[in-house]
Amino acid sequence: MNGRAGNGLVWRIAAIAGLGGLLFGFDSSVVADIRDQVMAQLVLSEQQWSLVVSISLLAAIPGIPLSGLLADRLSRRMLLQLVALGFIAGSVFSALANGYFLLLAGRFITGLCIGVASYAVPLYIAEIAPANRRGGMVLLNGLAITSGQAIAYLSGFAVHDLSPHSWRWLFWASAIPGVLFFAGLLRVPHSPRWMARHHGIEAALEVLRAIRAPGHDVSHELQEIREVQTLNASGRWNRRLFSVLLTGCLLGAFQQLSGINAIMFYGPVIFQSAGFSLVREAIFATFIISLVNTLFTAFTLLTVDRLGRRRLLIGGTLAAALGLFGASYFYSLEGGLARYGVLSCLSVYVMGYCVSVGSLFWVLIAEIFPMRIRGFAMSLATVVQWATTFVIALVFMPLWSHLGAVHCLLFFGACCLIATLFIVHFIPETTGVSLEMLEKRLSRGYRIRDIGRPNGRLSTPLDAMMEDAI
Repeated sequence: MNGRAGNGLVWRIAAIAGLGGLLFGFDSSVVADIRDQVMAQLVLSEQQWSLVVSISLLAAIPGIPLSGLLADRLSRRMLLQLVALGFIAGSVFSALANGYFLLLAGRFITGLCIGVASYAVPLYIAEIAPANRRGGMVLLNGLAITSGQAIAYLSGFAVHDLSPHSWRWLFWASAIPGVLFFAGLLRVPHSPRWMARHHGIEAALEVLRAIRAPGHDVSHELQEIREVQTLNASGRWNRRLFSVLLTGCLLGAFQQLSGINAIMFYGPVIFQSAGFSLVREAIFATFIISLVNTLFTAFTLLTVDRLGRRRLLIGGTLAAALGLFGASYFYSLEGGLARYGVLSCLSVYVMGYCVSVGSLFWVLIAEIFPMRIRGFAMSLATVVQWATTFVIALVFMPLWSHLGAVHCLLFFGACCLIATLFIVHFIPETTGVSLEMLEKRLSRGYRIRDIGRPNGRLSTPLDAMMEDAI
């Protein structure tokens, strides 16, 4: 790579890494569209189909701590290359499945890769991105995830009635971005933070010069990396590290307690019970939800480095709660128009979710953890997030059947309100603050909420002067 590269190159690198998010979104959502076809052709029971859906969630959980270890030892880039090959293998196994166990094997491999990608992609992007563009670049991964979900629902809607074998087409199609992902990763650099830790400061300097804008002085960024290396060498586990680790884990739990994957995984079932009686109608309503998710993830990508993390998190979780409370009200009504009220309110909910914890969980866990525990801490926070996803997916339909739609939606709405209070009291404003500065402030005893901008404010010239003085 050469010194003529600049910010455009960093965005291209982030976009290539974001293909892992596209695969994550497509492969996690495609099963919602193919239930009837697969159950008929492979003669599966409801219990067997539930395991087909949940096995990928379960497989993601052990994949995450493994990825934390491999990301440090093999490198972030090599781990992502293995993920790309795994996605291809999982797609091929699923497409060729002529029985229950081969399909389970394909979904297990895919789930393992989803778990690794959910951790490794935002980690890699955060470590190559400049501080003033880090939020938007990490959110390329979130945009790719929601785009993959929307493509999965739209593809399922388009091909559902064309052939009883159209479910195989969808699995074959998911192998294509896997091939592109692997090919693209052959042309991206290692993370400069990983290079500094494993190959020395000079190796990190070479990467920084290659990926920063022409004429950009990388000496300040390199000095911060060097200082944090010294800090890491003498650092020990302490109460502050446990506190920041707990904060990241709780944020991951709240992301899923908001109920998003209950809506996305079981969308067609939910919308059928709301009055969209035809399968194609229910799939299309789910596509509308996923399209809203994609559009507002794009909005978040464009605004997160200007509006800030906390403003979006607080406003978004409040909007999500209101959307869920509204949907519960329309579910309690009868009549043909009530279903459109449910769809509208769930669209508001998804909008609020994706501009807040849906997108920004991935940004924040890539930012708030110190370098020496970043691999472990990100993997643990992601394990908590996926474990909560698995529990919600496992218990949602029984709860839906026994408690009813209204009470389930009220529960998720209450969780969104609790998440808002948690964010107000514990989440820092990290916009524009370097990873190294966040780490130095944490090591000096700052409260977790205060390691970013003072009182959640965005960058000012005075802040910059004070930051340089620390």
